[in-house]
Order: sequence, then C-alpha cells, then structure tokens
Amino acid sequence: MITEPNQCHNRIPSDAKLTVRPRGDANHINTQQPTRSTVRDELHQFLNHALVELRRAEYINTHQRFRWQEDELQHHTFIYLHRFTGTQIVDAGPSRVVRKAACLYPPGTRLELVSDADHDAELYMLEFDLFRVTEKTEARRIYERELGSPVTGWIQGPFYGIQRITSQLTELAHPDDETASREIKAQLLLTELLYMLWPEEHPRSAEEQEQEDPESWLKSTLQYMQQHYMHEIKLDTLAELAGMHPSYYSQLFKSRMQKNPTEYITHLRMNRAKEMLLTSDLRIRDIAREVGYRDEFYFSRRFRNYAGYAPTSYAKQVHRNIVSLSYPYTDHLMTLGITPCAAQIQGHLPHLPQSLKLPFHAYEPWEQGRQSFLDVNPELILTKDNATARAMEHIGDVAPIITIPWNQTDMFGHLERIASIVDRTQAAKEWMDRHERKAERARKRIRELAGGLTIAVGTLTAKGPRMYSHRNFGHVFYRTLQLAAPERIQAELQGKAPGIGFNWMPFTPGQWDGLEADVLVLATDNLHNPATLLQKLKNDPLWNSHPAVRNGQVHLVDWNTWVVYAPYSINIQLEEALSMLTNKPILL
Repeated sequence: MITEPNQCHNRIPSDAKLTVRPRGDANHINTQQPTRSTVRDELHQFLNHALVELRRAEYINTHQRFRWQEDELQHHTFIYLHRFTGTQIVDAGPSRVVRKAACLYPPGTRLELVSDADHDAELYMLEFDLFRVTEKTEARRIYERELGSPVTGWIQGPFYGIQRITSQLTELAHPDDETASREIKAQLLLTELLYMLWPEEHPRSAEEQEQEDPESWLKSTLQYMQQHYMHEIKLDTLAELAGMHPSYYSQLFKSRMQKNPTEYITHLRMNRAKEMLLTSDLRIRDIAREVGYRDEFYFSRRFRNYAGYAPTSYAKQVHRNIVSLSYPYTDHLMTLGITPCAAQIQGHLPHLPQSLKLPFHAYEPWEQGRQSFLDVNPELILTKDNATARAMEHIGDVAPIITIPWNQTDMFGHLERIASIVDRTQAAKEWMDRHERKAERARKRIRELAGGLTIAVGTLTAKGPRMYSHRNFGHVFYRTLQLAAPERIQAELQGKAPGIGFNWMPFTPGQWDGLEADVLVLATDNLHNPATLLQKLKNDPLWNSHPAVRNGQVHLVDWNTWVVYAPYSINIQLEEALSMLTNKPILL
C-alpha cells in the first residue's frame, strides 16, 4: 500500500457525472445499448456536420483571490482548472474543487467560480459556438446555432492533453487577428478537444488496450499518479488499472521507470514541493498540504531526506545542473553564465551543451528517451508553458519542472524570471544595461547612415507568409532599433503593451495594402532556395509594386538565425541588421 499522504481531498463531488444529452433526431445519438464503436461513430457524425467557432480563450494565473460569475453563459464554455482550490456553483448548486479539474457547460448555464483566499488560481477558459447543418445540398449549406452540447458537466481527463490544446488555443486568441488561418486552426483544435472529452460508454478492455499499445498499462497508471499524487494511492488501485497482480505490476513498473511506484509518487510530491518553494510565497504548512501531507513536520523530514536540505533553506540553494526543454531558455541560461547539463538547441550559442531531441512544437511527438534525463541527474528542468504537460508526463518525477510562461511577457521578462530562479538577477541586469548601450549606439549609427526608415519584417516558411510586429523576428527592428512599422502593423499595435498582445499576422506576397515600407526583410527556411524564391517573387507583377522592391531594398535572411527570441541571439541579429541596413559591416 502507498500510504504517505494522510490528507484526502475530493476533487469533484461524488455525485457529479459526465453526461451525454440524448437527442430526438435520428441523425443524433442512439442511446440504445451503445458500443464503443457506435459512440465514436456518433461523435464523428455530430462533428462532421457542425462548425466550431472560437469566441474567446483566456489563460488566468493569479496570486490573488479569483472570482468569476456569469448569470447566463452566452457561449459554450469550457474551463480547465490547472491549479485551483475553491468552489464552483452551477445553477445554484455548489461543488468543491481541489487541484486539477475540467468542466464544460452549454449556453444559458449560470456559472460561478470562487477560489479560496489563500490559494493561487491557474486556469484556462474557452468560449465557443457550435453550428449544425440544417440544410445541405450541392448548391448551399445552411447552419443554425446549436445551444445543446454533446458533452456537459465534469470531465475526467486526460488533463495533459486538455492542457496542451487549451494552451495552444490561448496562443491563437488575438481579438484583432480574425484571419482564415487562425479560425481554421482554432476549429481543428476545438474539434480535437471535443473528441478528447467525449466519454466512452464501454471503455476498452485491458486486452484491447494491450493489442493497440503494449505500454498502455504504464501510461494509464502514470497518468493516474500524476493527477492524484496529492492523495493516498494504493498499490492495489494501480495494479487494477493496469490489469495485473500487484507484485507483478510493481516489478514491471520498476523495470520501466527505474523506481518502484512508491518511490515514483514520493518523487512527484517532492518535485512539486520544490517547484512551489522556488516560485511561490506559500508557507511550508500549505505546501505540505498541497502535495498530500497533513503534518508539516513529517513533510519536512521527508523533504530533507530526499533533497538534502530543509524546505526552509531549499530556495536559497544555488542550482546549476539544469535541463532546458526550450531553445530560447537555453539561450537565456547561457546569457546568464550557466551552461545547461542538457538542452534543446537552436541558433547560435557561445558553446554547446548536450543536445536533447525534443519536439520543436509542444504538440509534436516526444522523441527523447527518459534515460537521457536520468543520466544527467538534473536539479531543475525549465520549460515553456505549452510543453509543461508533456514534460510532466515523461519526466515529472526526475526533477522539479519550472514553467516560464511564454506569451505573458517579452524576452526581457523571460530573462528576469529565469535569473530570479537561478540566482543570477545581477547578471541579468548587467546584460540589459550592456544591451541598451549597444542599442543606443546602433540607433545613432542608423540615423547617421540611413536616416529614418520604415521597415516591414516578414517570413516565408512552412507555416505560411507572416508579417511580424514587436516580438520574435521583429524585436530587433522595432524595439531595439526603434524603426517605424508599416501602417497595418502600427494599427494592430494600438493599445497593446510592447512585446505582448500582438505578434504576427498572415499576408499574401503582393497584397501590400498597408504594408508598404522603405525596407522589406523576409526570412526563409531551408524549404526555400533564396535565389529561386526571389526570382519567383519578381515574376509577380504585384510584387514589383512594393516601395522597397522598387528601391532595391529587399533582404532575404536565414530564418534559423532569426527564429530564437532570446538575448544572445538578439545581439547577433542586431549586428546583422545593422550591416544589412547600412550596407557595411559594423561592430558594436
């Protein structure tokens, strides 16, 4: 029996159920003795004749008491409570929520969320509309708004998949960016989410799961432990989930994970405690309870045995054996004078740490084996928020995983946040001071040699043509050199903080209305031959209408050099930009 925590929470009320609302239409759900295949077929039929439109996606992370209320939901509303302790009230019916939970409610529902005063709140809120086909002919299709929902109530998971999709949707949620590509991607993600939430009336048997995925027993029990580590977890429960005898399950688990289930859960708890010690102001008593220990003194003894430090002194320790799961954060660490023991690598770096084969985007397959992380024995793992769930899934027991949100702040905010965690705040300040002096010299040289310039900054990559603003590819031109952006970019930036709020917009090469500028810089990836691409663009009559094209001020640059939005790479980009804009090499 795994019995460490002596505090038990009810994450959702015992009488809460995930419900599928039956419909009278023959094309809708047949509730007569459903099988797994018919349930999935009915879901496919429902979504195949529906449109899903994202109306709002918001990520909320607050250290203050959170309260939100809607007397009548205007849209279908999905909420993923990643970290939340408090109460949810649905149509006047309250229920207690602790830690992870997810729910979906249709329009017309009265909904209220109130967090406890002494707990942080971290959650994602999605609002969307469903439209169903009411007439479908060769000539036309007519859609009407669907107020019912195929799934309602509490959702049982999988939370790692839910967080991945909700995080991607919040990245797409730019209110002024109503583009076709954004809408299509949002619809695909929302559809994937609904498939994920749809319940299976007859879940797969252990034999079926084994045939489809021989390691399904491991994935299901790991997911259970990662979602419930703050509660008492019995070995018999895990073995039952795996469909094995407890002794055999424990032996097989250890052969796969290099530790038995009890050790794995203890490591999960201690790593989550370390994360809170490094990133919050919670009292030891509260942290102990968050990870499942009622007795803070017992927790402190366990923590000291595991970490080698008392919880009260852990945050003061200097942590240098760091793994970076994000190539920008690898750059940040090296700017601060810390070489990660292993890292995702992209772009230019002063020297190279051990490279990890990690997904370039969070939704791509995880290639790196678990043993690679065990071999380097990290003290900390840094990641962006869109990869946190995947990291937890693979290596949540190996070391504390510190998430640095990507879109909530700019490059300078990332640097300051990482510096505070690794005790390099002074080094971050010194770099920013040096960078500002270098930037001022660069701006002065631009004014002397090129005068005032308007510049348009875009990419021609596999993601499609994009025109950038003050973040990522546009940072050096607009924020460092303080050059003017085209009219459409300036209009999009109105009322938005520098570096956040608006990143890029799609465009069609040749359609330049509002994107005219003195200089046009386009980044290309390895899928394009620059000479061939430029010749193709020159053959387009619309291309030749751009002022920069007429004036011979078009520059093609390598996307791999400009893709990293981080300090060391920004300095290299600055020197390349100066050489480009002044037609001569300049050393700063």
